[in-house]
Amino acid sequence: MNDTNDTRFRWDLTGWDADERLAHVTELSREEILRIRDLFDRRLPPAGEDEWLVCAVYEVPQELQPQVLVAVPRLEFKPGLDYFVDGGALRDQGA
Repeated sequence: MNDTNDTRFRWDLTGWDADERLAHVTELSREEILRIRDLFDRRLPPAGEDEWLVCAVYEVPQELQPQVLVAVPRLEFKPGLDYFVDGGALRDQGA
């Protein structure tokens, strides 16, 4: 289990084009991650132990995109892009 009291995280919804170039990025808040994290298959490692979606990159296939939009209506999915949720710990700026 990840403890958000000790670590600050950042999450992005990223869209990649057919040439594997980053074409669309939207930062996600902690509250938005709380709304979407249960949409991902939690039975498969690392999702089962990655409650904050920071240990891997999670695909957002087209069939899941409508559910993500219900949870976070401000998001946009552009046609022709492959989308993923990616997260990780922020570096300590004081180090």
